[in-house]
Amino acid sequence: MPPKRASSKPLEWISDCIGTTDATVTNGVIELGLRDDEVAEVWQIDSYISGGLAAGANDEVEYHKMISMDPDVIADPSVAANMEDLEIIMHHGLSMDRDLTTTGQSQGQRANHSIRRYNPPVLVGTDMGQVVKGDAAEVGAFWTTVYFTRRRANVSELNQILLKRR
Repeated sequence: MPPKRASSKPLEWISDCIGTTDATVTNGVIELGLRDDEVAEVWQIDSYISGGLAAGANDEVEYHKMISMDPDVIADPSVAANMEDLEIIMHHGLSMDRDLTTTGQSQGQRANHSIRRYNPPVLVGTDMGQVVKGDAAEVGAFWTTVYFTRRRANVSELNQILLKRR
């Protein structure tokens, strides 16, 4: 549950899911539905990643996701240098490994849930973006829920948003 706020503005949320079947970097837009004179105060992001392992074989897989204030983000979320972008506000990854042995097998988790809370909230003036990278041979699913309030932006905030988007 998002943190308690002193504000009486209604809390809104929007969810989005991207599915993958290979290691192609895929992006999607999280549409906040803001008007031209509004900003979103992002209070919390819930992220959930699930994936698979090859049946009956040694296997190691990785899944990566970044959430950005840039709705057009397409940078590979598995590359550490891409996380230096100041518009990236969350990274979430999941690594899994199965090692078959003569006495049995060892297997890691198949899903991971991460929650990121922001207090004070992160101000966002456009739709948000998410970019994911799955595994080359396995199916993956990347769910994101953004909890936010909206308010009318002041002139200074609107100018900052316009400068960022140029």
